[in-house]
Amino acid sequence: MLLLIYMNGFSQVKIRSVNISGNDFFSDNDILSMMILKKGGDFSEKQISEDVRTIRSKYKNEGFLLAGVKEGNRIFNSDSTSVELNIDIKEGSRVVIGNIIIEGNEKISKEEILSFFETKTGEILRDNTLNNDILELLNMYEKRGLPFAKVVIKNVSLYDKEEKLKIEIIVSENSKVQIDQIKIKGNDETKESVILREIKLPQDKTINIDFLSNLKRRLERLNIFETVDDPKIYSLKEKNKSGLLIQVKEGNTNTFDGILGYVPPANENENGYLTGLANVSFRNLFGTGRRIDAKYQAEVRSTQELSFNYSEPYVFGYPVYANLGFLQRIQDTTYTRRKFDIKTDFLFSDNFTVSGLAGYERIIPTDSSRYYFKIADSQTFLTGLELKYDTRDNIYSPTRGILYITSYSYGTKRIFNIQDLQGLGFQENFIVQKYSMDVEIYMSFLKRQALLLRGFAGEVRSDKLEDSDFLRIGGNKFIRGYRSEQFLASRLAAGTFEPRYLVSRKSFLFGFYDFGYYFKPEDIANNVTEQSGFLFGYGFGIRLETQLGIIGVSYGLGKGDGFLDGKITFGLINNF
Repeated sequence: MLLLIYMNGFSQVKIRSVNISGNDFFSDNDILSMMILKKGGDFSEKQISEDVRTIRSKYKNEGFLLAGVKEGNRIFNSDSTSVELNIDIKEGSRVVIGNIIIEGNEKISKEEILSFFETKTGEILRDNTLNNDILELLNMYEKRGLPFAKVVIKNVSLYDKEEKLKIEIIVSENSKVQIDQIKIKGNDETKESVILREIKLPQDKTINIDFLSNLKRRLERLNIFETVDDPKIYSLKEKNKSGLLIQVKEGNTNTFDGILGYVPPANENENGYLTGLANVSFRNLFGTGRRIDAKYQAEVRSTQELSFNYSEPYVFGYPVYANLGFLQRIQDTTYTRRKFDIKTDFLFSDNFTVSGLAGYERIIPTDSSRYYFKIADSQTFLTGLELKYDTRDNIYSPTRGILYITSYSYGTKRIFNIQDLQGLGFQENFIVQKYSMDVEIYMSFLKRQALLLRGFAGEVRSDKLEDSDFLRIGGNKFIRGYRSEQFLASRLAAGTFEPRYLVSRKSFLFGFYDFGYYFKPEDIANNVTEQSGFLFGYGFGIRLETQLGIIGVSYGLGKGDGFLDGKITFGLINNF
């Protein structure tokens, strides 16, 4: 007998039946489906309590906030091997939302907030829906330039005979936050000081959303990072303080690339020749942000160009960039042009830059040019000023913003071989002035789509203009669809319509339509008549990010060209 009693006491009690009473909104089957305990299953004291809590939670989710769910009497059989369960429910009234009170909001009205809230008066309160509404409100504040706004549910209470709910929401539109710590990640090669000087933290160390977006643009314009993540604000542990996290990914800043081409002979009496391009670039020298670029290009048999540029950022710790440049161009068999220049950029703000220009240019005619093409042996000292306004959201493939550049230069030219140019309109000394205005407008209407509208106007003025003074049209310059430097102009007005499809952050496909009017005055010395006219070019192309850099390839047709007469233009996009 003792053995039987012992075995019976530790055997599992089975559920004989489950009875539901007092329910109206949910059916018996609905409630039974909410429970883990089932008829014929094993009974558990712990599980019956969990099932009751689940049923109560389901009623709450449907607006029955005062619903009561109790375990009724349990009826065991004579030997306690089975039990009958009773669940007693008191549903009460269904409670709906009667009033939503929002306080502290100034930038966004209550009407606008409630218009996108899925939590509505007259409906039941669902916790997940209200939480999603709060997140959407925070996103809206971030888009309005208030990323540090806070939204708190102050209180949820019953009123009107406990049949309605009042929800109180408190908004804190903190537009600024004070930064007490800065963390920088991902700068394996770049010195931390280079990034810190671009942060430009205000003296009171408070920042807003405009500061964060401008900071990202400043870092991207350094052109030394592959990606720059959106700066993030974080809270310091156990302190009521905030920190700023800057995450970058370094790209390949040192590149060498070259292109080699061969032009076959036009007839049996000529020989073929090589053309090509070699380009070396160090865009982050020793991790300091300094930059060196060198390029050699052989366009045709007798035309070659060599250039060198160096950029020194933040001279003596001030927001001033010093740029040194050298250019030597051997133009056909007519002259050699050498130019030294210095450009100093003063960064007045994130968008506005004023630059001072100074330079020296030397034109040396070849011996053969004196027989069939008159070129002055000259030197020119020039000074100038450039204004730049840039609000583009991305320097690689902008989707919105404006880039405006206007420049003026004043040069004094001296002629050394004036005795060889008598009666051809030359003077020993004269003035050369250049004006230009260039504006690019970017806009976007669809995802991954952008539109560029560009306008340019420029003029070169002097008592006597020569080949080296003119604006050059063709290739990638001004009006595409023509051979490189096919047209020379002293006055030019040009425009561009260019829709783009963005493939990646730095790559896009594009079509283009370029047009413009040019004018070149008569050249009495070389018996060249005045030239002018309206030009247009159209085509398509791609700008592609590669390990070598950003490469642009386009196929363009000019005025009167058939489809097979198009010109393929290939070039590296240099942002020096």
